[in-house]
Amino acid sequence: MERKTSRREFVQLAGLAATGLMAIRPLDAQSVPASQTRSAARTPARTMGARFRELLLGTEPFPCPSAYDVPSARLVEMHGFRSIFLGSSSVNLGLLALPDQAVVTVSEIINWDSIIASNVDIPAVADVDDFGATPLNVYRFAKEAERRGIGAAAFDDRMPLNRATNYAAPGVQPKNRMIDNIHAAADARTDMVLIARCLAPTPNGSTDELYDRAMAYAEAGADALWLDFRTPQDSLRVAGMIKKPLFVTVGSQNFPASVAAMKAAGIMCGDVGGFVNVALGAVDKALAEMKADGLLTESAKASLSRESFARLTQVEDLNARARKYHLPTIGSAPER
Repeated sequence: MERKTSRREFVQLAGLAATGLMAIRPLDAQSVPASQTRSAARTPARTMGARFRELLLGTEPFPCPSAYDVPSARLVEMHGFRSIFLGSSSVNLGLLALPDQAVVTVSEIINWDSIIASNVDIPAVADVDDFGATPLNVYRFAKEAERRGIGAAAFDDRMPLNRATNYAAPGVQPKNRMIDNIHAAADARTDMVLIARCLAPTPNGSTDELYDRAMAYAEAGADALWLDFRTPQDSLRVAGMIKKPLFVTVGSQNFPASVAAMKAAGIMCGDVGGFVNVALGAVDKALAEMKADGLLTESAKASLSRESFARLTQVEDLNARARKYHLPTIGSAPER
């Protein structure tokens, strides 16, 4: 028997419809109900951590070319790479022109990297050294790094003195301390990917202990493991043992940065360094040429094209905003 709607129910339904809390089926079958439209409008964009995790759990390995400032990061993006790597050495070099020996702090690394990360639309992997002196520091800095848009944080188990003396002093943190650091970072983050780096030599110089640490770090909550391998056979063997994605420095003779070579070595993701030295070498040659000839004839041949530079500096977007606010566009203002 068909149930009749009471007057009270009718009034309640009418009120819901009037306030937009109830979606009325439209006459057009292609239309989207109001409730779905509002839900879509409220859906937040995926975080950089979620985007990097999707890459990490995909089927195709991917290299992360290193960037050292906003223009170099945008060039990486313009060339179609899906992520960038921000090494701590770039921060030491950019702020102080010193080697990567932990002269800068974790706070300075996050500040520097977040400026770069916020100016590209691909995830950034930040090398944050040890992420802090204690698990309490790690917790704080992990929250800060994710809040400021870092997609993945790579941190290692080196002792501060070892880092400061470029491996001259021993050694690595006790395994349990690094596990506590991973727990702290995992507790602090929401989507940010955690890459735990195991660095030899371990206290007794054992490769087996190195791999044991890697497995323990994976169990503690690291999403990927970063190890330094000698051969692709080593990385392929460890990939079968750990069952977590491997992050390895690529771009060398043993570990080319091609997708095929990375897949054959069991590597899912890798940083590709050296770009800052390439850039500095080009500047060095240009300065030497200018000093000798007063010209930049040969050096200028390696310059970006006018079109590439305009794309790099997002001239079209800037001009669109300028027109909206009734300002001169680039190219229409008087020459300075």
